[in-house]
Amino acid sequence: MSLPSKEDARLCASVMREIVEQRQLRGNHQAIATLTIMVAKLFNKGIRERQVLLAEAHRAADTELFGDGTDPAVEL
Repeated sequence: MSLPSKEDARLCASVMREIVEQRQLRGNHQAIATLTIMVAKLFNKGIRERQVLLAEAHRAADTELFGDGTDPAVEL
């Protein structure tokens, strides 16, 4: 098993940072760990374009982190 390149790691990290900021997850270590695993799985499935990875990670977060479809960061 090989490690991702620096560019690949930076891509995943930037997607993670953006989602954590948008969803106000800073300090929620369990949610961040789950999100990290989701982004890694999506990346390993071949999703390498930033916007697509970001969109898919948001979609996955909706179901994994907020299974009832309610995101506390989104105000109605």
